[in-house]
Amino acid sequence: MAKYLKLKEELKDLARDIRLWKSRRKEGKREGHALWKIVSTIESYSYDARHKHIAYCELRGTERHRIEIPAEDNYPNESYIEQIKEKHAEKTLCIDA
Repeated sequence: MAKYLKLKEELKDLARDIRLWKSRRKEGKREGHALWKIVSTIESYSYDARHKHIAYCELRGTERHRIEIPAEDNYPNESYIEQIKEKHAEKTLCIDA
């Protein structure tokens, strides 16, 4: 059994949702959604996915510099990452993968 399985599933769901919304950007596939709404949804899901990915990797022991090297004007939200880590660390039993 893998550690942090719930967080991993959340990442998979976000990736699936991002792909779905990206496919809806073309005019013929918008299904009545406004383009600004589609782009906003993609950005929101991408923001969550980035921070959950960082938290997941750090919970599994990967050092930050091996996860990503952000641009000077694009640092991750550290408090959000800590919230994610706290939420999932307390729900997880100490079981090694």
